[in-house]
Amino acid sequence: MKLQLFIPLLSVIAVSCGPFPHQVMQEVTGDIPYNEVVKAPETFRGSTVLWGGVIVDTVTRSNDTLIIVRETKLDLRKRPMNTDRSAGRFIIRHQGFLDPAIYSREREVTVVGMIAGKEERPVGELLYSYPVIEPRSLKLWEQWTDPPYWYDPWYRDPFPYPWLTPPRPIRR
Repeated sequence: MKLQLFIPLLSVIAVSCGPFPHQVMQEVTGDIPYNEVVKAPETFRGSTVLWGGVIVDTVTRSNDTLIIVRETKLDLRKRPMNTDRSAGRFIIRHQGFLDPAIYSREREVTVVGMIAGKEERPVGELLYSYPVIEPRSLKLWEQWTDPPYWYDPWYRDPFPYPWLTPPRPIRR
């Protein structure tokens, strides 16, 4: 009886811990791969996707902010993983102002949004065609930080008591 109550409770907790509201996640149109959208973005216009990656640049304009993102795969929490591999780039076009100091280079971001077409922008000397996403929900992930020091809780000082320490050699 307890097991029958535990399993549904566990599944409710697991579903409710996502970074996006349940309503927003229901709008996602299946699993539309990035590679297919790049080939023909106009055929997927209006579809809602869940993509993520690492911010390459943030451009503020008078009415909106463009976040240029290097696409990566997402883990179970919908956080970008394996950030050294990418199929390409996309643009998140957010209506309004987002601070470039916060949405800065190398930050991880995940977006649920509608495909709004494509935009061509230069990458070096190459004219690159970016799929454009209008966000429904945007998640900027906290930066990974290392602890200030590492402490091994199982480490034991070989001489924890001063009266048990070995004698020092006498120098003459």
